[in-house]
Amino acid sequence: MVLHCILSISLLIGGEPNPGLNKAGFNELYPILNEYVRDFPGEFRKIPEDRRFRLNEMVYFLEEQREHGAPWQITFISSDESTIGQMAKAWSKAAAHYFGFVDFQPYSGGLSPHEIAESTILALEEAGFIIYKSDVSGVAVYRLKYSYDLEPVLAFPKKVNHAKNPDNNFMAVILDRNADINLNNIKGTYNRLFLGYDDPLGYVGSDLEDTKFNESCKKIAVEMFYVFSQLHKRAKSN
Repeated sequence: MVLHCILSISLLIGGEPNPGLNKAGFNELYPILNEYVRDFPGEFRKIPEDRRFRLNEMVYFLEEQREHGAPWQITFISSDESTIGQMAKAWSKAAAHYFGFVDFQPYSGGLSPHEIAESTILALEEAGFIIYKSDVSGVAVYRLKYSYDLEPVLAFPKKVNHAKNPDNNFMAVILDRNADINLNNIKGTYNRLFLGYDDPLGYVGSDLEDTKFNESCKKIAVEMFYVFSQLHKRAKSN
């Protein structure tokens, strides 16, 4: 709510300021997001080696796609589309923008989609996204804004094969074990990667709900920024 008010005041007194480069020389996010990701390079060193190996598979896929002039498309797949899939989609797009990869397009889908958990939205909002909710044919659709004058990430629950998702030449990143076990074949995928997270959905209604959602949000954010930081580093060295 506070973030919504800040944006409204900004628009009233002259519109959103122009995006630019932050002090690190990367594209600007909203100020609270910039602050949230500021110490991520230190967090990268804490990612276990086996985990970095999996994340680097995303790096290599996107690098190969760029070399061949192919679309930069990743679909994040989870069981219910309520939590970690939406977080991964939002953070990967923010990270791609931050490091200057404007052509990257993330997607998400679930096996049995449910309404996006309120705590998913609250965790992203607390991190610094500015979020608007609308109703489309009875379905809650969220517009997740991460920087000035850019199209928001649209978040709503949908199946893997939804018409909005790509049907070929994409990488499928599976985010939880249940989806990995029960999704034997993903039509049109170029590559498949299991990148498991603990889904905080089971903590809804408990005293740990906020803590677990914020932990998941932070972990996904760090790892998505790691992927695009590596792409940025490799692009500079070539």
